[in-house]
Amino acid sequence: MTGHVLLVHGANHDGWCWAPVLERLDRAGIRATALDLPLTSFADDTGAVREAVRAIGNDPVVLVAHSYGGLPVAAGGHEASRLVFVAARMPAPGESPAALTPRWGHPEFRAAWAVRDDGAVTLTPAAGDVLYSGSPRNLAALAATRWRPMWSQVPREPVPDPAWTRLPSTYVVCTGDRTVRVEAQRACAARADESIELACDHSPFFSAPTALSGILAAQAAAATTG
Repeated sequence: MTGHVLLVHGANHDGWCWAPVLERLDRAGIRATALDLPLTSFADDTGAVREAVRAIGNDPVVLVAHSYGGLPVAAGGHEASRLVFVAARMPAPGESPAALTPRWGHPEFRAAWAVRDDGAVTLTPAAGDVLYSGSPRNLAALAATRWRPMWSQVPREPVPDPAWTRLPSTYVVCTGDRTVRVEAQRACAARADESIELACDHSPFFSAPTALSGILAAQAAAATTG
């Protein structure tokens, strides 16, 4: 068996954002898949994660969550082998994720949200400056053209039995992040079995793809031996 890396994006994005990481993992001979969350509801996103893990079959799955993606991964990732949270939500048992939101994100990023009449949250152009502050400009510009409306909401109720309480977990703190507070990331990282810090912005799949891919390759190797 070989480890399979399953990549889960964050709010308003799609699986395409992982392209630089997918390329590097491919060069390393590691199978990887990037999931498109439906972003229609938190329950739908959780179901999509659960089904994607099951669809991989018997290979050990390293389930990787970025940002908002940490919530559906925590809620639906129990059948994976290992978990990696990248500047991601990592909800504690009994904790309301929505109640944590004011202490989670930078005000500058929250100011770049817009809510449509149908309830979907969208991003204004100003969001790019904080999401991709250290990323290549061409990638950042292309990513902005692919932002998606998001109906999923951060849940008010605690996530029951978060998957990270059962599985080996690694947290990647992005120390140059202007979207999620670094101190909030480090609070989550203290719960993980392993913590790694990268000097990058909120989007290391663009700003630090080689370093991030190296971390994920090590996780895939550990999944096949552990």
